[in-house]
Amino acid sequence: MEDILVVDDDRIILEVVKLILEREGIAAFCVESGEEALEKLNERTFSLMITDLNMPGLDGLELSRIGLEIAPQMPIIMDTGSISPRITHLAKEIGISKVLSKPFPPKVLLETIRDVMGKRMEWASSVG
Repeated sequence: MEDILVVDDDRIILEVVKLILEREGIAAFCVESGEEALEKLNERTFSLMITDLNMPGLDGLELSRIGLEIAPQMPIIMDTGSISPRITHLAKEIGISKVLSKPFPPKVLLETIRDVMGKRMEWASSVG
């Protein structure tokens, strides 16, 4: 079972994503801020992080940058209601695996997770 850290300041989004993941047998650890996410990342390892872009305080881009310093092998999916070529470019520069446009159907979220985790697993097996 994978452990995924989900970060969003919208409690409804957190509850919906948690429900989607848990139906697939994935443990979802939900926090409402970038600062809380950093605390969790310093406490334990996650297979993947899903973060919102626009949050008060630490936004998804800065959280991802710091998160990848803490856990360089952790893939990150960032979601946003305001996707743009600039945001996609910044995300790629930081090392974010994928940017999703909100709202997204559960099927798209799960396919994106499988795609991102599959790439990580392929990379790990080709290195080892």
